[in-house]
Amino acid sequence: MKIHDVQQGTEEWHQLRLGRFTASDAQAIATNGKGLETLVFEKVAETITGKTKEPYTNTDMERGKELEEMARNSYELETGIIVKKIGFVEVSEHIGCSPDGTIEADGMQEIKCPNDANYAKYLFSEKVDPAHYWQMQMQMHCMDRKWCDYVVFNPNFTGKTITIVRVNRNEEDLKKLIEGLNKGVELKNQILKKIGTTL
Repeated sequence: MKIHDVQQGTEEWHQLRLGRFTASDAQAIATNGKGLETLVFEKVAETITGKTKEPYTNTDMERGKELEEMARNSYELETGIIVKKIGFVEVSEHIGCSPDGTIEADGMQEIKCPNDANYAKYLFSEKVDPAHYWQMQMQMHCMDRKWCDYVVFNPNFTGKTITIVRVNRNEEDLKKLIEGLNKGVELKNQILKKIGTTL
């Protein structure tokens, strides 16, 4: 495992992610179906071309980037725990992740800053988004951590701007994730071997 001290979202960060299965893809990897196959071809294309697909963004994601530091500060004030920011974690030539931060020896942090309606929905349901759950499990797998604090933040809800849920490492779910990763890496290598000779 190698930790790269880069700013997330920069060109250098995108280059480190190039062709790698990352925690953002964890739900498709764990499901181990057509979504994984589609993902593999995306990673193959990135490896061959040296280019990532045009990064998807929307207003929610842009807001998340703007509010992330405020959310981290709010978490530290709420808990008294200091978070160490992370750039990119390189596990292998095929796998990596970009956690929002690490906490002490065993913990991590993942920050989400939903819009007002989605924050209200989360406060009502109190359910961790499945995609975020798998993202955290993969990050814990990549960094060999035991838990991740799921931080959901919205400064417009002055009565409750932040919620914190501790998500523990789940070995049974990690078996599914590892199986998907192994299958994805194997398929990626098979495809590269076959089409690489024609390029």
